[in-house]
Amino acid sequence: MKQLTHAWLAFMAIKRLEDAVFSPELSPGLTPDDYEYADSLINWFKSNKDGVIRGAWYPDSLIKDNANSHVLKFKPSGGAAKKFKQLPKTYLSHEYVKNSPIRSKGFEVDEEDNLPNRCESLTHSVVDHLKVQESEEKGSAVSPTDNQVALWLFMLSHYVADAHVPLHCDARQFSNGADIHGKMEGEWDKEIREYYRVDKRNERFFYDPRGYPLIKPGKDHEYESSYLKKVEDELSKRKFSELFGTGNNNVYDFTNAICQHSYLLSYCFLPEQCKPDNGKPKDWKFLGALSFQELSVAVLADAIDSIARVWFRAWRRYAKWEKDQRQ
Repeated sequence: MKQLTHAWLAFMAIKRLEDAVFSPELSPGLTPDDYEYADSLINWFKSNKDGVIRGAWYPDSLIKDNANSHVLKFKPSGGAAKKFKQLPKTYLSHEYVKNSPIRSKGFEVDEEDNLPNRCESLTHSVVDHLKVQESEEKGSAVSPTDNQVALWLFMLSHYVADAHVPLHCDARQFSNGADIHGKMEGEWDKEIREYYRVDKRNERFFYDPRGYPLIKPGKDHEYESSYLKKVEDELSKRKFSELFGTGNNNVYDFTNAICQHSYLLSYCFLPEQCKPDNGKPKDWKFLGALSFQELSVAVLADAIDSIARVWFRAWRRYAKWEKDQRQ
């Protein structure tokens, strides 16, 4: 994914949480304490939101660990079929891959790739930084600032989002030839630039009255037909839960499950017979059982839900600890 896509997903994840807080019928599994924790995260994010575009892009622009830490590559193998991990049943990627032709095949994973480990590590970093900040006196030389905590949080959203990109989990080389990988990610960024106002000089979005990215004046009617609106509509139909799916006990397990489903989703969009040179020049959006628009709604909506869940659970872990310290 590209820069604006990562920033937009982070904002939409917080909006997802805020909608759940203000509409409890959308999140029946949350407790009163959970609403308190979510509200705290929402308010904290809105106080630090101007750094999202830069912070969520550092994994690509500065750290550049793309070769292994942004991916978990799978490929079919001739061995016995393996059981895939579970995702929340509300996820479109869960629904779309049920009948995947490669689901019954074995698979191999590139042992050098470590995206789930990266997500688990950053989650711990967020919680640890918050704990140190809470424990140290104001002005302490070792206390993290809000900006530092925000950076780890924004970077975490980047890696969680990358797990949802089908071609980050598919060992086939679709960055070569017609570069379907690049076209896919370029289309998402182009769509966001088309509809949202960006303050390029200050590297931030302009904001609506609720503090979220502002749709360009005069674009409201056109936005109704964008797949970005379909992403919002899809999320509005789902009940929010903080659960990671059966058998997923932590961020590592959850991200691994996401990557497995992204691998299956890739083959729904680009069937086994597809080669890197497929997709010239316009037909790449319609090569498989899923169209590009269907794929986009699934990838973006599920990524928003996942970032919201990972952020919320990390923040709740810290908030529970902080509450215990006061008692």
